[in-house]
Amino acid sequence: MKLSFELLVAARYLRADRPPGALDHLRWATLGLIVLTASVFAGSELVEHLLKDHLSETLWNLRSPLRGAKYLTVLVTVLVGFFIELIRRLTIFTTISTFGLFLGTGALVTVLSVMSGFEQDLKTKILGTHAHMVVTTPDRSFTDYRESLAKVEKIPGVQAASPYLSSEVMIASQSNLAGVIIKGIDPQTVGKVTELVKNTEAGSLDHLLHPDQMVRPASTRTLSPASAVPDGGAASPDGGAASPDGGAASPDGGTASPDGGAAGSGSPTFDPVAQKPKIQAPRKVLPGLAIGRELARNLRVFVGEDVSLVSPMGDVGPTGPIPKSKPHRIAAVFFSGMYEYDSKYAYMNLPAAQKFLGLDDEVTGLELKLANPEATEVVSAQLRAALGPGFLVQDWKELNRSLFAALKLEKIAMFIALCFIILVAAFSIVSNGIMLVMEKGKEVAILKSMGASDRAVLRVFVLLGAYMGLVGTTAGVLTGVATCWVFDRFGLPLDTDVYYITKLPVKVSPGELSSVLLASLVLTLLATLYPAWQAARLRPVDALR
Repeated sequence: MKLSFELLVAARYLRADRPPGALDHLRWATLGLIVLTASVFAGSELVEHLLKDHLSETLWNLRSPLRGAKYLTVLVTVLVGFFIELIRRLTIFTTISTFGLFLGTGALVTVLSVMSGFEQDLKTKILGTHAHMVVTTPDRSFTDYRESLAKVEKIPGVQAASPYLSSEVMIASQSNLAGVIIKGIDPQTVGKVTELVKNTEAGSLDHLLHPDQMVRPASTRTLSPASAVPDGGAASPDGGAASPDGGAASPDGGTASPDGGAAGSGSPTFDPVAQKPKIQAPRKVLPGLAIGRELARNLRVFVGEDVSLVSPMGDVGPTGPIPKSKPHRIAAVFFSGMYEYDSKYAYMNLPAAQKFLGLDDEVTGLELKLANPEATEVVSAQLRAALGPGFLVQDWKELNRSLFAALKLEKIAMFIALCFIILVAAFSIVSNGIMLVMEKGKEVAILKSMGASDRAVLRVFVLLGAYMGLVGTTAGVLTGVATCWVFDRFGLPLDTDVYYITKLPVKVSPGELSSVLLASLVLTLLATLYPAWQAARLRPVDALR
């Protein structure tokens, strides 16, 4: 009963002394913003519909401004509408304090969710490009990897395993060169451990096993006889021609042989000058390489073109060590979604890598894929027990510890920085409470003279701050969650050349929402303690004098 009376008094102090319906005309502003938002959305849909019928440069240039205007008008509508609804019911100072909490918590939830989305996206790309766990032998050569592989595959929780060999080399094309990490893999099992096969954009990893099946690149196309003979086969869309006997054109524009093989290796071509077919010399079979999209752009090479690998671990000549250089052929181009991997990694067949690096049946380690990437501790203990001493078992968390530690530190720093917005709102609650105590001093004195205790007055002013904190925090958290849902559902487009992703990633974490709620409510309650204590110790005689 006492608490109900104190809630009634607190609500009375929060409400503004205005006649009913005094500020109803402000709702027209919210209605106007809603109409503007609907118009922007309708205009955006109209532009998309018109672009389907005919391509217009003007309409195409309108897409980006309209997309940004949609998010901007929705944001302004929500902010203005919430502020108007607050000021219609509460005093101006209470409205400002509550609105500050609303902005702080909403921004904090949105920023933390976006950072968690980037972290989740980064984690997904790391686990897709690299294995969940790696087994190496740092103190000796890893030559008994086949026996170790058989033991590893029997461990519960291990879905697949594959050997690998890595080293740092130089790769050079006719126009550029770069330092890369060469990685020898087993193309037959690597797809079970990583997503390299799924990430392959051009070519095929099968060409690492069968380099003789690689076709000529588009830059070395030759004219086929069918392109000059009137009754020959139809030309392919990209300029290559089908063979007269029905053979399919190869993907790179060359002519396929009748038995299905590519006509890049010793197949007859047509010489337009001599007006007779000529036999093209077959290309030398070279080991295949799979490189990233960014590395291919840097080297300016395509599938089927040749590059040179240069290793510092070569022979020793009269003047010292001689680097070892060997030509290779681009068999595939992959895209992992991370610039660091797409520009620094090159994959080749494991026996070819062992031969190039001069390592006889030796690997760097074993890559493992787990059923549950998060539960690595149990599997690590079982692997150490099964393999025995001399083996180093590392999971993806340990291999990328510095990266995820930096992301966690950045998130904590952002949380603290954005909490200052809530802290500013809390200071406004303090000033609002002090002004309210000065304004309502006579009423407080009357309550005390009627029998209200100091604790009752203290609870009244604490409830004032709790009400503002609850309304502002709840509205801010709900708005932040709604904003994250909109970003996740419709997407905020990003420049893929800068961010390497198509839209803004978002992940709402219940733990982070609880942290924001707790931090906001605690700061709000702490901000109300001093004004409440000042009101509780107010003497009725001094207030009424």
